[in-house]
Amino acid sequence: MKLNTKKIFLFIAALLMLTACAPAQVETIESIAGDAPELSLPAHTEEVAEEVSLPSTEAPTETLLATPTAEPRFEIIIAPALRKIEMLDSQNGWGQAEGMILRTEDGGETWLNISPENIFSDPAYAPSFFLDARTGWVLLANNEEYSQSVLYKTIDGGATWMWRNMPFGRADIGFLDAEKGYILENLGAGAGSNGVGIWTTENGGDDYNRVFLHEPGYDASLPISGIKNGIFFTDSQNGWVVGSQPQDGYIWLYRTEDGGFSWTHQDLALPFSYENAQTSIYAPVFFENGLAILPVYLYSEESATVFYRTVDNGERWTATSPLLARGKYAIVSADEIILWDGNVRIYSSDDSGETWGYRETDWQPADTLLAIDFISATEGWALSDEGLYGSKDGGLTWGKLGH
Repeated sequence: MKLNTKKIFLFIAALLMLTACAPAQVETIESIAGDAPELSLPAHTEEVAEEVSLPSTEAPTETLLATPTAEPRFEIIIAPALRKIEMLDSQNGWGQAEGMILRTEDGGETWLNISPENIFSDPAYAPSFFLDARTGWVLLANNEEYSQSVLYKTIDGGATWMWRNMPFGRADIGFLDAEKGYILENLGAGAGSNGVGIWTTENGGDDYNRVFLHEPGYDASLPISGIKNGIFFTDSQNGWVVGSQPQDGYIWLYRTEDGGFSWTHQDLALPFSYENAQTSIYAPVFFENGLAILPVYLYSEESATVFYRTVDNGERWTATSPLLARGKYAIVSADEIILWDGNVRIYSSDDSGETWGYRETDWQPADTLLAIDFISATEGWALSDEGLYGSKDGGLTWGKLGH
């Protein structure tokens, strides 16, 4: 009897210790770890629990210890004086302001200052390209040496930046993906002419190869005449350079099919009653299935904007209906286009510019309008000297963000 009583006593003691201690230890660890993997009892404890038929314990429903609040990684900026924006979706976007490169995760209400440390030049108007919410490039020109610049690159949303000195100065930059990109270097303009160099990269901007250069006395396939407004490639071989030239009835559009080494003029027919207009053309926006939109400003007795359309990857371009207005535009899709000069009417088309409608807005920034950006026919942003505004109804009403 004494031996049996002793065994029972030891059994009850072990049972009380397991019941009192084991669950408390699991609760404390889980409360601190937060999203840590689900914990399990040590092997020997599971064996004892099985022997004595202990009931299973569920995860705690209350936090025993307060979870520490992590310090924000970036400085939060409320209503920065933005000069450029690019929204990727309803929440994520990039911005540039005096002395700062920024990123938003809440649709522009607040901005994170993700600027590289010891940034040497003002990025407010710097050429930039943002591939997605994590990957972006910003080119900062050397103010003391016209032919040099520094290319900053991030692949983690601005948490870290890599930089390289570039053998070119002021330029437009673009990328097809995280590796393939292109540069249109500005060699200086004067008297309706503009010399350029064209560079390509195959490793995300780590190295560039010059494929074209205007040189004195050399008759190049891409003429030095004309002011170049931009460059765009659809793949490593096919690309366009766009521009303007003070010549009646002429559209300055050149195409390459060999990666930028040689160029040919692409002749576009001007719309009816604008056959003698002077023009300024801007980089095309390409979509799937060979569709693309090409914006052209028309300068005539009645200035207008026309959007050319292609269905065969730029082999042929067809003008749609000219809109008797000029302003900032957003090409939302192969069908949806929005144009606004900041006054009471904001224009929109859902058939690539064949027909246009308008809405009267409740906010008119007029000459202070810097840019518009829409991710759909209804949701968009407008940047002005007054600040950043958002709309959910196609520009009918606007609300100021970050105030």
